[in-house]
Amino acid sequence: MRAALNRNVSSKVSFLSTVGGTSLELERIPPTKAERERLRALSADIVASWSCEGLPAEIKQHNGLRLKAQELVSRVKADPSFVGWTMVTILSEVWRYRIASAAAGQRLLLLPDCPLAREPVKEKNCPSVCGPSCGLGTIWSAAHDNGWVVDSTRSAATAIGSLMSGQYQGILGVARLKDLEKAYGMLPAFSFPVAAVPYQHLDESEVKGCSCDVALLNAGIDVEWVLSLLGVAGGSPGPVGDYLPLLREASELFSETSIAKLADRFHLGEGFGSSFSVGQTKSFEPISSLSVTGNLAGEFLGRGGKFLRPFVTLAAYDSLCADLSKQKNVSGSKPVGRETARAAAVSIEIFHKASLVHDDIEDGDVVRYGRPTVHVEHGIPAAINIGDYLVGAGYRLIAGLEGPASLRSDLLKILADAHVRLARGQGAELWWREADNEVTSAESLEIYGLKTSPAFEAAVAMGIRLAGLQPHDLLQVSRYSLHVGTGFQVLNDLKDWQGDLENDRRVAGDVLGGRPTVMWALALENLDDRGREELLRIKAACSTQQSDTSEETAAAIQTAKKLYRSAGVFSKAAEIVANERQLAADAIRDCDYSSLREVLEFLLDLAVPQQAIDDLLVAESDA
Repeated sequence: MRAALNRNVSSKVSFLSTVGGTSLELERIPPTKAERERLRALSADIVASWSCEGLPAEIKQHNGLRLKAQELVSRVKADPSFVGWTMVTILSEVWRYRIASAAAGQRLLLLPDCPLAREPVKEKNCPSVCGPSCGLGTIWSAAHDNGWVVDSTRSAATAIGSLMSGQYQGILGVARLKDLEKAYGMLPAFSFPVAAVPYQHLDESEVKGCSCDVALLNAGIDVEWVLSLLGVAGGSPGPVGDYLPLLREASELFSETSIAKLADRFHLGEGFGSSFSVGQTKSFEPISSLSVTGNLAGEFLGRGGKFLRPFVTLAAYDSLCADLSKQKNVSGSKPVGRETARAAAVSIEIFHKASLVHDDIEDGDVVRYGRPTVHVEHGIPAAINIGDYLVGAGYRLIAGLEGPASLRSDLLKILADAHVRLARGQGAELWWREADNEVTSAESLEIYGLKTSPAFEAAVAMGIRLAGLQPHDLLQVSRYSLHVGTGFQVLNDLKDWQGDLENDRRVAGDVLGGRPTVMWALALENLDDRGREELLRIKAACSTQQSDTSEETAAAIQTAKKLYRSAGVFSKAAEIVANERQLAADAIRDCDYSSLREVLEFLLDLAVPQQAIDDLLVAESDA
């Protein structure tokens, strides 16, 4: 099927002429999700029927696509005004596999602003979202993690031009029908890989009082459908749509209202989660000085991120509860109530955010979640104090959970163990930065295991314990988490070197500035004496640069990249990621609890997607 549909079909018929002279702006989007799903299913079936012989000649003729769409609409006795939407859906099915074959960084996703977004973002190429649980934000995160470049639908015309110039190999656009008409009118039909999810603009009166989920559905944006396209095109085999409600629930735990309620329930301190504008000057403080630390800590807790750790805890808890309900004579304690599980899930994110505040200081990072880091915004002393406050709030939350004392003791042990190992890993990295001798690749992987894996392990282990079992009695949680965390970190290191380093020197500068990454270690281990000397000279030169935007630094980074490639660093690192993924999969293969195993497989696909590994290996083989 893919081979047949991936052929470039020569055609002089444009998208506009294909619709038979009828403006898509006059067409309508099916108003209900059920109608949209029915027409999508028929579109997928008809495209599948073309897999052997390729696109029928009549489809490429004037009015051919419109006639086929009319046939499908008539078959389900739908409104004839849905024909334009169905045409776009058929075209998207034609191209989805071609887009799937595009390399990471060469797939472009265009997203609109959320109908509930209060104000546009400053960056013209970024879509606006309504908050941490925004469906469009979920799409953005999934796309970003699977190698997509994300831009605003406002840039659709420019993006189409980039496709024609070869900058991108495929585009998926979530756009209004009239915008699709303007942008796609530039293209010969069936000749360029473009998929789309049309939606309709909603007036302010139409979204008043609606939740984000309802507003997006009313606009015709089915988040699960967009995620499924990303899953196919991005190669993520995990059933993202199945976990979407839980992903949203985890995000909503960190809304301002939810944080304030939790703070009141568990006595997390005066001001924690209350409304506060960080832009206020000190001459007019809206809160007392005794409340400011708790307020800033609560604000940072809900500021941003994927909230993946609380999702993992809740997913492990829910899935294991479902598995246990099907079995008899299971040893262990009773599961806690779900509200208790939700509160415990918040604690893992609190500890994570505390570590970020401190790590940003130690690593010298200046941006987090698109804003200045806490120490840049409020100063290092205040930031240290905010991080410490979050640590205390996390332990206070656990101490106040309902349930037997043994439960709280077990959860505290899980979190304290993760806390100690994380500090050991960060301490090892800080020590190596100052050491004269260089870290080996084996040592760097051990540091990764200490820095990244404890958070994964704690999130899974907490969910298992909340469901009533002891993690060590169930499966090899530690081994699974070690390999997921290590693979995740090495993959991130690899991603740092993808794309245009001219516009992202900071990350590469960190690598060259002495952070003990496995890629740096692999380079030193595999270069000859001359290459090692040159790489060490580059490191010394970068560490003395006053500005990370200098032309000298940019040139040094490009030279380092060539040295990395000559030493086979990128391919070796990709092989490490593939091996870590396999070891993680092996660790859970014998898990007797099928629902829990599916959650852990989904987490593995999310953290270390196979497609990302394949993309990197292909890129290196072509280099």
